[in-house]
Amino acid sequence: MSADPKSAGPPTHEHRSLGVKIYTYPKIIFIWPTLVMALICGLGMWAIQDELRDPRHLAADARRASADAVLIPPAAGETGTAARPPIRRFTSWQNLLGILFLMVFAVNIMVMAIDFPRFTIFAVLLTALAVTFFLLWLGVFFDLLTPLTNFAEGIYAVANSGFYLMIALILGVMFMIVAGTRFLDFWEILPNEILHHHGPLSDLERFPTMNLKFDKEIPDVLEYIMGLGAGRLVLHVGNERKAIVLDNVLWIDDKERRLKNLMGRLEVRVTTDQEMTE
Repeated sequence: MSADPKSAGPPTHEHRSLGVKIYTYPKIIFIWPTLVMALICGLGMWAIQDELRDPRHLAADARRASADAVLIPPAAGETGTAARPPIRRFTSWQNLLGILFLMVFAVNIMVMAIDFPRFTIFAVLLTALAVTFFLLWLGVFFDLLTPLTNFAEGIYAVANSGFYLMIALILGVMFMIVAGTRFLDFWEILPNEILHHHGPLSDLERFPTMNLKFDKEIPDVLEYIMGLGAGRLVLHVGNERKAIVLDNVLWIDDKERRLKNLMGRLEVRVTTDQEMTE
């Protein structure tokens, strides 16, 4: 429903300065922790000169090389393998970087795929604490550390710096595309009307602000924390059957405060012939 052009007229700069611009974003913006972690892991692998070799294989090669050399008899009471330290590949830098990247990526995907309301977050935290204390209690009677250590040592996930930096580059390009396209589709709420700008040629839809009501919703607490206070705005426009739902609005609390201040005033403007000409 559009407003009467004679009564609305082209808003002046002062009139537009009172408005609130609202941009919606796709869920891809919540993957920024993966982008940051890809940069960190890429720089970390570059610092260790892209060391990808398995420490166990390196130790085996060293033992084979020493077997070809002249063997020196061990001292009395000392065997050839007693002083040999255990090979830990899980705690190697290349593996720790790979595991950390995969963990952040997995949590990121889970946050984007599933909504976590407030009560769900509390339930997940309580369940995690209960499982942790249960495992600690079992550890008093059973040796749980050795199986966990053996399982961890069987994990070896590494990638070179080029892989991590290419992931960061791809996500960075996606973020730039999202930032550029946001100006092709956004909402502008003025004291007397609601403007919907969309399309490459700036198509415009107008809605009246008379009897306007809005609701703020936070469907996912983790997205609210990760996405710079992201949430949902639901606009109930008078004489419109369907509500206007705006998902993934950043800084939702600030938008709510500005909308409350905006709804507190209703401007009555008289459009002059000069403004109509301009």
